[in-house]
Amino acid sequence: MESRSFQTRLRRRHEREKRNVLIVFFLFALVLGLWLWYYFVYTRTPEHALHNLADACARHDVAAVQRGVDVDRVISRAYDDLTDDMLRYDAALTAESKEQYEQFYDVIKPQMVEGLREVIMGYVASGEWSLPQGTSLTKGRQLGIDFERFLERSQLRDMELVEVDKAKVVGDTAEVLIAIRDRVTEMPFSLRLRMERGKDGHWQVVRMENYKLYLDTLAPRQNQDIADYIAATHDIVAEYNEKLEELRERFSSVARSARGRFAGKIAVSLTELVENEIVPTLKERQERLDAVAIPKGAAYLANLRHTSTDLSIAAWTHYLKGIATGENSEYNTAETLLKQELEIELRITDIIHHNTVSQALPDIP
Repeated sequence: MESRSFQTRLRRRHEREKRNVLIVFFLFALVLGLWLWYYFVYTRTPEHALHNLADACARHDVAAVQRGVDVDRVISRAYDDLTDDMLRYDAALTAESKEQYEQFYDVIKPQMVEGLREVIMGYVASGEWSLPQGTSLTKGRQLGIDFERFLERSQLRDMELVEVDKAKVVGDTAEVLIAIRDRVTEMPFSLRLRMERGKDGHWQVVRMENYKLYLDTLAPRQNQDIADYIAATHDIVAEYNEKLEELRERFSSVARSARGRFAGKIAVSLTELVENEIVPTLKERQERLDAVAIPKGAAYLANLRHTSTDLSIAAWTHYLKGIATGENSEYNTAETLLKQELEIELRITDIIHHNTVSQALPDIP
């Protein structure tokens, strides 16, 4: 009996050991299969290329991003889509003037594409959006177009990746849907990317196929938010524009009487006017604007108004220092700040004009 019991236990142990060996072999085969699939299949897919691209952006790896995106081709096509969209929404354009604008956009395209490339790759490298500086032709309005406003209308700064969907591959080309979201309005969208496979098997993004549809989808929400914000702040802006215009006229009248010599009673009058009336009025206007609820799509316009107020106050402050010290550098600084304020105000005017035109248009299919 004891011998049979021993043999039974021995047989069961051998069976367990056999099952354990099979389990280990199965797990090894599974891991090996996953490894082979990952390195010889998945790493050669468009989806993997896009995940690598997202990681490269997070690491600020410029070289990896340039490998994953044909930057010039993507920007060139996006520029065409954006300028077409801009002309499409301007109902005030005649057929002749529209053709002239199309020619204008074609003429400045190389410089604009280069400017966009500089800004985008600067963002990849630093994680910060910075406008062109120095001698760049896209700085300010040198090309006859407000580059900052153009960049804002591209919506690129607020585009956020949510998820990469499965790719549809045909030969050496692929279409991939990616879920994106506009950070400002939180509006979701399925962006369709076109990718191409190089001779080395590496996939690269070459186009945003439905970028114009993205612009058209986002525009109504933003336009409505901006329209609501403009309406909510209309009376405040009108009231304080009148007050500030009167105060600036009084300042100019006193300053003209000084004939360039700000001293004595004239200096005191100008200082009191700025410190006791102009600057407090600017601050009061901004406080009332800040008290108005800002729809998400109007945040950019609200921020521009705040920036304009800050620049105006800073300019007046330097004027006062110039009056007090007689230093030309203070007057020069004030003039520079006023030019920056004027640029912001022109941008604000453009947004309001564009919104007015957009609200008057019928829905564009």
